[in-house]
Amino acid sequence: MVRKLLIVLALVVAAAPALAQNSRAGKSELYLSPLFTNAQNYTFEGGSSVQTDTGVGFGFGWAYNFDAHWAAGVEFGWGDIDYRASVQPGPGNPNLSARFNSTIQTSSLRFNGTYHLTSGPLTPYLTANAGWTYVDTGVPSGLPQNVCWYYPWYGTYCSTVTPTHATTKFAYGLGLGVRADVGRSLVLRGGVSQQYVDFSNFSTTPWVQWRLDIGTRF
Repeated sequence: MVRKLLIVLALVVAAAPALAQNSRAGKSELYLSPLFTNAQNYTFEGGSSVQTDTGVGFGFGWAYNFDAHWAAGVEFGWGDIDYRASVQPGPGNPNLSARFNSTIQTSSLRFNGTYHLTSGPLTPYLTANAGWTYVDTGVPSGLPQNVCWYYPWYGTYCSTVTPTHATTKFAYGLGLGVRADVGRSLVLRGGVSQQYVDFSNFSTTPWVQWRLDIGTRF
């Protein structure tokens, strides 16, 4: 599905009658990004394994074009990924392996740099990023707890919350794609990147992520 969306985007951009002729050099841009993460299988320490479904997320960011080729910026992103896990017993544990389903929730802060291969309004690009990713595994870390909050205008609200294992890790990635500057301000991008999260028990965990960026130059 994501590949088809990227192909459609490329065809629309190629047929657009009004690609911008003004340079992007010296201009900032803001953009919104639907994000899609490929389904994948992983094997971890002790033989435990995870099979993830296709993840869906959303991001937004800001970038500055130093000239027609080089740009840098910062972006924020969120995503959910459903998964099925097989957990193996550790040393001294006589129990059999266990299986469970849950959802990974992620949020990321990334600093990125981009190189546009041509100076024209339609150009391929290469990009690299680094930052931090917060990962909530959905695995319970304690018993359910009854907690209450005071909400503005609403008042007291109480519910049952189950604490889960979560962590923040260093993350980085490399990607490529196609960019089009349409009209005086519209920016369209379609790309794919290989993202890595540095987990101590699995070296680095890769995520293949597809994205569509829709933004404005100013």
